[in-house]
Amino acid sequence: MKDTPIDLSRLTAMDSAQATRLLRRIREASLAGDRPPMAPRPVIGASWQRMRRLGVDPDRQRTGEVVLAADELEHRRRTSALAEVIRGVTDGLTAMADASLQILVVSDAQGRVLWREGNARVLRQADGIVLAAGAAWSEQVTGTNAIGTALAARAPVRVHAAEHFVHVLTDWTCAAAPVHDPRDGRLLGVIDVSGPATGFHPTTLALVTSVARLAESELRERHLRAVERLRSVAAPILCRVRGRAVAVDTHGWTAAVTGMA
Repeated sequence: MKDTPIDLSRLTAMDSAQATRLLRRIREASLAGDRPPMAPRPVIGASWQRMRRLGVDPDRQRTGEVVLAADELEHRRRTSALAEVIRGVTDGLTAMADASLQILVVSDAQGRVLWREGNARVLRQADGIVLAAGAAWSEQVTGTNAIGTALAARAPVRVHAAEHFVHVLTDWTCAAAPVHDPRDGRLLGVIDVSGPATGFHPTTLALVTSVARLAESELRERHLRAVERLRSVAAPILCRVRGRAVAVDTHGWTAAVTGMA
């Protein structure tokens, strides 16, 4: 039974203090090279192995590293494709995060925090672990955490309490889902909800994932409208072209064609 990975459903069914103690025992034994009472979840175990290979110090006292300068942060915000849609799709999630003593965080594809908002008290607590605008939350910098691990796994991830690799994060819980550009599949960033571990709720990951899919859907609709606008301009021009011609947008999507299938 010790080799059977623990899962979130079991953690949810357990008393909060009991679940915290079990995760702490799993983490401490795993990091010491001993056999834990239960195996960590596969996504967490795989991340811990990456942390060992990268040489991340689990006892480090500071996370997030040096934050970006204000002009660089503003440039990343302005040029991010997420800037087009993030306000419209996260309003409800922000309200939920505020009410449940958590915060909403949006990062870019490198794990740099672009935006964050939510409960004021938790925002101040987040400053203490440098979960701040411009901070780096990739696994290479901050260890196992929902933002960095979702980027590494390219999948939605929940990291709870002592599942974090770096000790100073073990009082936190976070759930994150990556957002991909529907035009070319490029990873754009991550939508995350984080807060004190006492605020753990099993539905948060599903909610964050739904918002990430909504962002992708909105990007897709905006792109299709842009292709239609290009088609309305290009089609009359191509009608006057002899031979074969095609008009594509900057992502290579076909808007209009003549002389070929």
